[in-house]
Amino acid sequence: MLVELEMRRADPANNTVKLLRSLETGGLDEDDTVVVCQAFSAYYDLATGGVSTKRENAAFVGRLAADAFDRVTFHAVEFPVEPPKRGASWPDAWPDALATTVDAVIEATP
Repeated sequence: MLVELEMRRADPANNTVKLLRSLETGGLDEDDTVVVCQAFSAYYDLATGGVSTKRENAAFVGRLAADAFDRVTFHAVEFPVEPPKRGASWPDAWPDALATTVDAVIEATP
């Protein structure tokens, strides 16, 4: 299982592309199944509803990986808290947000 937590990355699809490259070059050949959970913080949520194209693009690439490799599953999961900016404190709700994310990752486990 691979878990990637995207907090405020400008290009979260880049991490998903790295996974594809690793699969293509045999970097994960010893694993019969590869479960990928890419967790996105509330930073990627739009004020008007929905999610940013940055998140949509990363999830799209993850789904492509799952379609291209029979042994791969991909799950975009929520880390439903806005991460603090540099030097700021985490909001009080972050432990509950983390529990939500962990539950989603466990649910994705075969």
